[in-house]
Amino acid sequence: MKENSVVVLAPAKINLALAVNDIRTDGYHSLETVFQSVSLFDRVEITLQGDGISCLCGELSGEKNLAYQAAGLFLDEYKARTSGVTPGAEINIEKHIPLQAGLAGGSSDAAAVLIGLNRLLSNPFSYEHLVGLAKQCGSDTAFCLLGGTAWGEGTGSELKELPRAPEMDIILVKPEQGVSTADAYRLFDKRAEFSKLNQKKWVSVLSAARIDMIGRMLSNDLENVVFDLVPEISVLKRWLLEGGCLGALMSGSGSTLFGVVKDHGQGEKMRKVLAEKGYHQTWLVKTIGSRNIKSGEKE
Repeated sequence: MKENSVVVLAPAKINLALAVNDIRTDGYHSLETVFQSVSLFDRVEITLQGDGISCLCGELSGEKNLAYQAAGLFLDEYKARTSGVTPGAEINIEKHIPLQAGLAGGSSDAAAVLIGLNRLLSNPFSYEHLVGLAKQCGSDTAFCLLGGTAWGEGTGSELKELPRAPEMDIILVKPEQGVSTADAYRLFDKRAEFSKLNQKKWVSVLSAARIDMIGRMLSNDLENVVFDLVPEISVLKRWLLEGGCLGALMSGSGSTLFGVVKDHGQGEKMRKVLAEKGYHQTWLVKTIGSRNIKSGEKE
């Protein structure tokens, strides 16, 4: 690592459970969810530069990228706190997390920028302050800052740490077609009913480290409405379950599905079967723990 540069890995997330509670006065949906980080990463390099912000991410380069916005928020706050010259930042993102996939790739990149800038500038902000900045970058960014296993409420940005999930082998599969989050919620409002999750039961199951029970508890209120938007997602879920997954679910608003497999070998067999059916956007990953940035530890 150069003195003025740092690389931060930005992990994808899945939702082990997602319930839509109601519609808030601000128009957003109130949720309950169980977040989980997995070992599919974007690589985010942040370099301090003389002035301004640049964000290089292929077709996603520029000011609309959440990583660019995160850098702007951080550096504005830093400037307000210091009397010295505020540096600029160059951000280079190597993408591996697919888009419109329900895996929070953009939110995770934004969180990585907040972590990277805080390190490069000698940790001027506490974890709690970084969370405040993260909440301004989208509902998943606060979780991506924390990582691991967490309970999310509100729009998903109000977090409570849960017992760390046992290490699980997970297969991810994404169809070519993505899903617009706005379209998913619009259809949900027309057709589906609000629900709640049982937080105590999730704490109990995670504490017991019973992978089979976790597989049976997977749930997502958005799944059925998204099945109507992209019917092949339903077919993929059936294939995962028929292939022996302990549980399978669409992550977030889709379109990625994940399956809890018994071991890496089973996952490899399922990847081959999916490839034979024409699905090549598949990944074998593991559940991973939190970033430990609360205590100042590095990844």
